[in-house]
Amino acid sequence: MKRVLLGGLLAIASMQAAPAVAVTPVVGESVLTMRVNGELTIGTEGQVLSYKIRSKLDPALQVMLDKSIPRWQLTPVRQGGKPVNAKTPMRITLAATQIPQGYEVRLDNVVFTPISKEDYEAKAAAARAIREGGEAITVGDAPPSQPVVFDSGRMLQPPRYPVGLMRAGVSGAVLLHLRLNPDGTVADVVASQSSLFDIKGASAVLDKARGLLEKESIRAARSWSWHVDAAHPELLTADDLTVCVPVEFRMDSPGKQGDDNTAVWRQEFRGPNLPVPWLVGKAGQQLVGVSDLTGSDQVAGGSVFQLTDRSVLGRVL
Repeated sequence: MKRVLLGGLLAIASMQAAPAVAVTPVVGESVLTMRVNGELTIGTEGQVLSYKIRSKLDPALQVMLDKSIPRWQLTPVRQGGKPVNAKTPMRITLAATQIPQGYEVRLDNVVFTPISKEDYEAKAAAARAIREGGEAITVGDAPPSQPVVFDSGRMLQPPRYPVGLMRAGVSGAVLLHLRLNPDGTVADVVASQSSLFDIKGASAVLDKARGLLEKESIRAARSWSWHVDAAHPELLTADDLTVCVPVEFRMDSPGKQGDDNTAVWRQEFRGPNLPVPWLVGKAGQQLVGVSDLTGSDQVAGGSVFQLTDRSVLGRVL
C-alpha cells in the first residue's frame, strides 16, 4: 500500500488500476525550489516599511532577500477610501538553476496571503470577528466587504495513485484551483500546474506522468465539498469562492522530519502555470504556482496586496 498526501490529509490510495486516459503533455522544466515564510508591512505609498523572514535560512540566502525585499513596491491598501499601513503574511518561493559557475538563484514568486495553517486560522478568526461586529483587523488583507471562511477539515476523498507511477516510485504534486458553489460543493476545477519530485528522464515521458496525476486529481476533486461560512453566501462571486489546494502523491509519511517543509530545496520537474479560466482578467487575484504550496497549505480568494512591478519575479538575486 502506498500513501498519498492530499492537502495535508494522509490517506491510503486505492490499488485499483486507473483507466486509460488521453493526455496532452505540455513541456516541463527541471528546477530546484525553496519555500520561505515571512511577513511584510507596507506604508501608505506601498513602500516596504518592515519585513520578517520566519524560516531559518542559510546566511547567503538571507543576504540575497535582505537586498531584494526593501526595494519592492506594492499597491497601497485602502480602508475607508484612505491609504493605510497594512501587514500581511507572505510566502516567497526561490528557484535555482545550474550554471557553469554553480547555481543561479532567482525570485520565483511571492504570494501575499495566509498560507500556513497558523496564518489561515488567524485570518479566519479575524473574518468571523468582523462579521460579528467586532473591530476590523488586517490579517492577510484588508477586511473584505463580506468575510468568507472556508472549512475543509472534513475528510476529502483522495485520488487514486496511478499504479504504474506508484510502482516506479514516482512522486509529485498537482495544484488545483476549485470554484465552489455557495453550498461548498465543487462547481468547477482545473489543474493549473503540476510537478514531479526528484526524478530525471525524457521530457516527453515525464510530461505524460504529470498528466496522469492531473487527471486523477481532477477526478477526485469533483466530489469534494467545503463548509462556506458567510453572512450572505448567495452574493459571493467566483473570485470569493475560489480555493487553491495542492494534492501531493508521495510514498513516504508526511512530517516525519518534524518540519514545515520550508527553507529546504526541492528538485522539481514542473509544467507551466496555466491560467484559470474564471479568474482571467480579474483584479486582486494572485498567481499561485505548484512550487508555492506544500502539504496542508491552502489559498482562498484574492488579496489586496499586489506587487506594482512584477518584473522582480524571475530576477536573479
